Amino acid sequence: MKSIGFFNNKGGVGKTTLLCNVAASLAIQFKKKVLVIDADPQCNASAYLLGEDHLEQIFLDNNFYSIDSFFDPVRRGQGYPQQMPEIVHSERFKVDLIVGNPKLSIREDLLATDWAATRNGEHRGFQTTYVFKELISRLDTYDIIMIDMGPSLGALNRAVLLGVDSFLMPLSVDIFSMMAVENIMKSFKTWQSALSDAIKKYILEEGNSFNIADKPVEWNLNFAGYVMQQYKAKSKAGIREPVAAFERIITKQKDELVELCSFFDSDIDDLNLGEIPTLSSVVPLSQQAHAPIFELSARDGIVGSQYTRVSEAAEFFHKIAANLLERVEK
Repeated sequence: MKSIGFFNNKGGVGKTTLLCNVAASLAIQFKKKVLVIDADPQCNASAYLLGEDHLEQIFLDNNFYSIDSFFDPVRRGQGYPQQMPEIVHSERFKVDLIVGNPKLSIREDLLATDWAATRNGEHRGFQTTYVFKELISRLDTYDIIMIDMGPSLGALNRAVLLGVDSFLMPLSVDIFSMMAVENIMKSFKTWQSALSDAIKKYILEEGNSFNIADKPVEWNLNFAGYVMQQYKAKSKAGIREPVAAFERIITKQKDELVELCSFFDSDIDDLNLGEIPTLSSVVPLSQQAHAPIFELSARDGIVGSQYTRVSEAAEFFHKIAANLLERVEK
């Protein structure tokens, strides 16, 4: 089982659309057993994968054991619960889902407060910080677990990133996305250093390591790669012409990515998983139908030239899924 967080601390980069369609490609095209965990309090992945009636039924059910409920015993200092969050199925995406919950945003305070305890080497802190790693470790019947994350470098996303095997970074060509890479790099260095010291303190205090699934925790996050969202460019005689301002950003962004790849002892050329063109005409239809873009048809409202966009989407998403599989299965 491989777990992958889809992460960028800048919003508007098409993260959830990318995750859901790549997840569907892995399930439909590559016959993988895929689970999506919606760890974004905005719950966009849940709203994309499930119909409104299904979501309403879940949120109105007081007995539904949610991802947020998994935190309750941890908050009370009772350790990890035996009960697991309920798993539902997305029929058209062909993936399973642990539905998101807006209450996860409240857990940010718990995770932030207990991070201080983690840095002091305290058992309570480690238990809270590694709650997602514990959750993921119990889901080993899946081939791939993909986690949707909000655009933040806060405590919630830190806990997710310390729990997954690797992360994938969606990028757009803009100055803020470029700055996000730099911020991520700084945060990773800080977290890695703090965790290294915390583990030493824990072992000194407890006389043994803190284990999840019988394995000692450590900084072992990998970079699965990045996907670039193409910018809109003018075409002349059917040929896409570069735009100088965007090309400057791409050049600077590549410099930042080289540094990030170096941090993970990887080559940037191996981490480019593909590009996504502008699919604005079909994304709303995909969201409305709760279906992958590459599976849309006339019954979903596809007409005329949109069939070409659907066909192109199949090519792009299947290629990215194939490249991602190659990366994580090395």
